[in-house]
Amino acid sequence: MIRHLRTLRALVAAFIILSLAGAAAASPPPRYLLLHIDAVAGVDFDAALAAGSLPNVARAFADGSTVRALTLFPASTPVIYPRMHTGCANDGPGAVGFGGFDRACNRPIAELDGFAAMLGQLPRRAVSNLLHGVPGLDGLGALAMRNLPDLLDRYRVVEFFWFSTDAYGHLEGREAHLRSLERFDAALGEVWPRLDLDGLNVILYADHGMSFADSAIDIAPILHERVGDRLRHEKYPNVYLHDPAAAPAVAFDLTRPGGLDYALYRVDGCRAHGYVDGGFVRFEAEGEGIRYLADGDPLGYAALGYGGEALSDDVWLAMTHDARYPAAPPNLFRYLQHPGAGDVAAGLNPPRFPWTPRVLHGNHAGFVDTDLMVSVWVRGPDVAAIAERDVVWLHTLYRDLPDLDFGVEPSRERHTFEVRLRTDDLSPSVELRLSPTYRWRLGAEVDPDRLQLWSEHDLPSTYLVRWWVGVGVVLEGGTVGPVTRAELEIDVGDLRLSALGCVEATGWTVRLRAGVRLTDGLRVSWSSPGSVGIGVEW
Repeated sequence: MIRHLRTLRALVAAFIILSLAGAAAASPPPRYLLLHIDAVAGVDFDAALAAGSLPNVARAFADGSTVRALTLFPASTPVIYPRMHTGCANDGPGAVGFGGFDRACNRPIAELDGFAAMLGQLPRRAVSNLLHGVPGLDGLGALAMRNLPDLLDRYRVVEFFWFSTDAYGHLEGREAHLRSLERFDAALGEVWPRLDLDGLNVILYADHGMSFADSAIDIAPILHERVGDRLRHEKYPNVYLHDPAAAPAVAFDLTRPGGLDYALYRVDGCRAHGYVDGGFVRFEAEGEGIRYLADGDPLGYAALGYGGEALSDDVWLAMTHDARYPAAPPNLFRYLQHPGAGDVAAGLNPPRFPWTPRVLHGNHAGFVDTDLMVSVWVRGPDVAAIAERDVVWLHTLYRDLPDLDFGVEPSRERHTFEVRLRTDDLSPSVELRLSPTYRWRLGAEVDPDRLQLWSEHDLPSTYLVRWWVGVGVVLEGGTVGPVTRAELEIDVGDLRLSALGCVEATGWTVRLRAGVRLTDGLRVSWSSPGSVGIGVEW
């Protein structure tokens, strides 16, 4: 036992020296908490606030600012979320929706492929937020939010996603949609008092809107009937044709009475034409601006004082952000310039929306205000570039924020040292875990009669759960044997539950542990078989 403790003491000394050296060199960037709420129209968010349904959001941003923002067409998470990181508009690199068609390989891009691509864009530990978005599982998201203080301490930039508002809106309608938003507010109220707000920048935004109507229409029969054998592939809102030259005729056919509300197509790199609500529209690029021309003005911009001039994207947004079709000319024109967009972009605007088995009561399939205009709330010392604006393009939200580095990771995990006593005979044991680098830990456990040494790695984990898998050796009775370990850790605020399984040459064991953090760096625990412990973290 004494020999083992000497070895352990040497390891502790070496790692403390390395840790202090690393800490002295560190210069942490500003902290950002980015709260993504899926699919809440700005008018609905603001109405819920005015009605007092979101008291914790109101309190959290009482000293902050609110900004209106326009998301990119088509309104979907895989389109807007990656572009918020790059600042690119919808004519730049990125998805054109869930799925599409790869012209170079002459094959459809399945919806599952689009979903997988979006997963690859999310922070590693935030991927599970998608699971929390399944109706009935958003309670797990509320539990995960309780870990935000620790996550911010470790990552400095934390993106947290509340996806269930989107699912409830699609499947169950407005009331369920708003109740999910209220559950987010309640979860925020639980964690907000525990956040270290000193120097913390908080941005709360919806990635796109949600419209509700009773007129859900299966548009697949309309597409197949009116496009016929000209159709190569379709994935809303994109219609891919065997002959792109047929786009003008297809757009006309799709919007004949009884058809779709809009159908637009790219003419060339400077022009896009199409039909909206029965009127013919033309978008023309001139310098850095876009000009809108139309027969009958179906977008209604003449009433806003528009006279046919070419306007920049920001000027379009400033002029039309209160209109039914906010900044449609640059939003639609640029989308049609994307090489992955359909030969025709066609669909419905509220009060109608396209029906699918997963979309029953609400959707965000058009380019009206309730689909595209959202609210953004900000507070903190480094968000002046947002706070000073009245309205912004959502994909540019992060463009001017200082030192917003999504790639910042901890240099290492926290070191831990714990002393345990068995409850039956009071025999002691000690456990040390030291982290040389992020997602790796080296461990040693010393009992009166044995020493176990191991190395373990963090496998795919979440904001709620971490999985550790490792291998090592056991020294007992003068013999050395291998050991394989797998441990599941569940953190909810100050509570930690874990289950450890070990496989040795003599058999396998399972140990359960429950621990509570008393102060920062001090934790007590109970383990099975019966033992109690006290440990420090640093």
